[in-house]
Amino acid sequence: MSTDRLIDAVLDAVAEAFADDRAAVEPLLDDLAAARAHADHMRHAPAATDYGREQAAAALDLAREDLLDVLELPEGTAP
Repeated sequence: MSTDRLIDAVLDAVAEAFADDRAAVEPLLDDLAAARAHADHMRHAPAATDYGREQAAAALDLAREDLLDVLELPEGTAP
């Protein structure tokens, strides 16, 4: 599957899940956005430790996984 088609499939799945159960998906999107912002901050913060960067990256991975768990992705698009 091409990258463009994969992106389209994921965005469609997010939109469908959001429309079906906004109360379940909205906090997951918020968590993902917050985890992304924190990971970006930790990556560029001069005082951040390697441990802090690793923890922020792990939290971002977990937020992604939590969101992917509720999406109904087409066959061949799930990680």
